Amino acid sequence: MTYTLEEKKAILSELIMMAHADQHIKKEEIAFIHAIGKRLELDEKELSYMLEHPEELETMIPKQFVKRVVHFHRLMLMMHIDGHVDAAELQLLYQTALRYGIRKSTVDTLLNTMEKYPHGEIPPSELMSIHQRNHN
Repeated sequence: MTYTLEEKKAILSELIMMAHADQHIKKEEIAFIHAIGKRLELDEKELSYMLEHPEELETMIPKQFVKRVVHFHRLMLMMHIDGHVDAAELQLLYQTALRYGIRKSTVDTLLNTMEKYPHGEIPPSELMSIHQRNHN
């Protein structure tokens, strides 16, 4: 998938916001954000600035369904990365789902499905199947 610079920044912004949701950003969360930043080929200086200035972050809803699904899964992985799901993280996830047009029942199914897989990484075919089944 290709992303514009604006999309890359929005993806990382939401991940950073999720990392800050519980008021405690952890080293695993920072490492995950850096890994995604590297995969998206975002400048390291830009990413560092974003991490240091979360109050300036802006988000946008991905226009393509597939991009919404992929990014929403990233947010879910971020939420689980430290082994503890905080109520504030869960609330942010449900708010994001609402903005993305993802039903609460879909989020609940995804959360339950994540528990079946190591590190919560749902296989892409199953991830898409869950979203498509609940999208209509």
